[in-house]
Amino acid sequence: MNNRCPNCGGILELSKSRTMMVCPYCETKFDLDESEREKILNQGLFNEIFSVEVDFAPWIEKGGTIASCIESLKHCMNEIGSAEKVESYIRRSLLNGNDVAAVGINDKLLDAVRSRLDSELEGGERILLYYDQGIFSKGKEFTVITDKRCLSFTKKKCFSVYHKDIGFLNLDTFGNIPCWNINGSYDKRIPSMEPDGHLSGAAVALVGLLSFEQEPDRERIRIV
Repeated sequence: MNNRCPNCGGILELSKSRTMMVCPYCETKFDLDESEREKILNQGLFNEIFSVEVDFAPWIEKGGTIASCIESLKHCMNEIGSAEKVESYIRRSLLNGNDVAAVGINDKLLDAVRSRLDSELEGGERILLYYDQGIFSKGKEFTVITDKRCLSFTKKKCFSVYHKDIGFLNLDTFGNIPCWNINGSYDKRIPSMEPDGHLSGAAVALVGLLSFEQEPDRERIRIV
């Protein structure tokens, strides 16, 4: 079974009993056999935050960086479950990162780009995560996640999107490295931040949770 209703094309949702899929638009119900139910539960992201429209199973079975990223996203959503706690989880993970920072952790990275950050950030906006992705141009190409936005800095420009304005995320697996394009834009993305991929998955969970804190009645974020 795929995630779309064959009658109206709506995105199916797992029922509270976890025994069937329900279309929230035409209210059609579809029973699940045991194998289908196990697959959906293992994917683990059918909740009030994300609408998953891709099959992660092949990547998880393959293992590697992308599998680690997906498993980290699932862990943060299903077992941690709040933006505050996911932020704490990320901060603990940063203690071993050389190119990743947050306020109070690897501050020298933030200090090196302070002038660019100060010119873009709004009053009271809080930096949660900084990643320097410039291989040969440190401090010139980097990603910043704040409590309000995702910001992607290039050598000359800054692209940003508020968490509440994220409609969908596309998992770009080019080169077996997980990067999440935001609303179909290559310029606005959550990149892979470390060799094993888990931090990128946690960052997606954080952004999703913050989005719904800012706008609780919004539509779910599609993962396509």
